[in-house]
Amino acid sequence: MRALCIVAVAAAVQRTTIAAAVQRTTIRGHAVRRVDGVNGLYVYAVAYGGGEGGAPHDALSTQLWPSARIAADLVAAAAPASMVEMGCGLALPSLAAARAGVSVLATDRDSVALDFVSAAAADQNIDIATRVFDVEDASTALPPGDLVVLADVFVTDPVAEACAARCEEALRRGSDVLVVAAERSTRETFLRALAPGGCFGPAPERLDGGEGLWLVDGGAG
Repeated sequence: MRALCIVAVAAAVQRTTIAAAVQRTTIRGHAVRRVDGVNGLYVYAVAYGGGEGGAPHDALSTQLWPSARIAADLVAAAAPASMVEMGCGLALPSLAAARAGVSVLATDRDSVALDFVSAAAADQNIDIATRVFDVEDASTALPPGDLVVLADVFVTDPVAEACAARCEEALRRGSDVLVVAAERSTRETFLRALAPGGCFGPAPERLDGGEGLWLVDGGAG
């Protein structure tokens, strides 16, 4: 019995060592840190002071924002057949949905951020697709998905207006849309540009009831 216990402990130590070895220290020349997300998931973000010397990128897209945690919990519980995330950054909602079995496409205009997403997905054995997609490029159609997700994407007024147009595009084709956004001036720009109108409120317990468009408050900006 004692020998079996020793073997079991050794195996556990080996598994822990392998899991620890998975953590990356650099991606695309940037020093990175592992940031806990929701329900055991993690993402890779640029380490503090680690943004110099790597591939050029949008610094906002390689940090984890609070709205992403809210969206991640909601989409994992809803588990639609397919989902596309716009302006995904580190794509915590996409990772949560993909782990729940959803067919996911995470999109962003920053290719470096998408490499961070692919690294986090690979290291957690999550199957996720990524694609460079710019919400402001009106010549490119929104990729298909039963659920379209945006979490803290309104970095400028033009981006907020473009996101409103993309939400309308998604609704016209029959997709549901989840928008989680912190309280900033750009959120008001988004609402003014959004044809269905509406206001941001508390997160629902589940994404059901046939609303089609959920506008969820992401807290203070």
